[in-house]
Amino acid sequence: MFYLKYRPQSIGEIDNKEVSVRMTTLLNATTIPHSFLFTGPKGTGKTSSARIFAKAVNCDTNVFAKGKGTIEPCNICLNCRSITAGNAIDVVEIDGASARKIDDMRNLIDSVKFMPVANRYKVYIVDEVHMLTHEAFNAFLKTLEEPPSKTLFILATTEPDALPSTIVSRCIQVHFHKAQKSEIVAMLMRIAQGEDVIVNDEICNAIASASDYSFRDGAKIFEEIVARIKDLKKKGKASLSVEDIYEIVGVRKDNAHLLALLEKHDLKKSFEYIEAYAEKGGDCKRLIETLLDMMHELLLKKSDLTVDMKVQYQFTLSEITLLIKLLQEAYTMMQYSPIETLPLEIAIVEYMNKFKTLKGQ
Repeated sequence: MFYLKYRPQSIGEIDNKEVSVRMTTLLNATTIPHSFLFTGPKGTGKTSSARIFAKAVNCDTNVFAKGKGTIEPCNICLNCRSITAGNAIDVVEIDGASARKIDDMRNLIDSVKFMPVANRYKVYIVDEVHMLTHEAFNAFLKTLEEPPSKTLFILATTEPDALPSTIVSRCIQVHFHKAQKSEIVAMLMRIAQGEDVIVNDEICNAIASASDYSFRDGAKIFEEIVARIKDLKKKGKASLSVEDIYEIVGVRKDNAHLLALLEKHDLKKSFEYIEAYAEKGGDCKRLIETLLDMMHELLLKKSDLTVDMKVQYQFTLSEITLLIKLLQEAYTMMQYSPIETLPLEIAIVEYMNKFKTLKGQ
């Protein structure tokens, strides 16, 4: 799996650049905090960054070992290699969704009492920590606040609001924002180089648009595409076209055309576009996401903020806000609709009707 094979192994490789800078600051501090809380959406690099942090503080050749003056893990020494392989005895990864009860927490607390066996620090990485029971959190609280000097905790969650405030207040929080398109593209280029596959910016942008702001999802989509490219090469056939890529990821290259039809208030052609889009395997959820992204850019432009849009539209501010509101409602309703395109079609009908009202017709 690409998302495992090309998982970042050093601070400089972390795709989320804000997190890379924040981790550099934390590791350069005079004193390393004993508990961290990594928060953010799925697939944004929380677990990978936790492992990199564990390697950095336990590396046998960097500044923590009084070696060369860098905080980066060398990824060569025995400690780094064992953490990368997932078999380091002093780096313990716990799934909060399965080990969530008070008895599980008591076992963890008992193990914390022992000093590291092979590494400089004992590091506990607790993923999906919000799944722990109330009793488990209460039992964990004292240990989290005053762990042994050579013990670090890294808690990771997609739902920080579900954590008790007493837990959050005892941790240094590092937030992982949604993966930006440019960051996903940079990751895809790195993977393409490793796989010796040539891709252009347009292909990477198409994949990034379909990645749900997730590095992991982007890598998984790219893996399918690379497999098809290599299969075609073996058969002596031409490589995938950009249009093929759009079809694989479920995105139409001409999504902007629907916005042009809405601008003209052409209901019939808008419906024809949506039906054709669905018949060709387009993902209606991603279509709405694309429309919302474009309407957001228009909203910013109307607010006198500099936005580089290749296509110009003449929507009024009232039309923009109305369409954004209706598209957001359609996006929410998609999970309940037996017909995928229906929420979007209803949103367009409501937009056309309300537009007439706005114009006093």
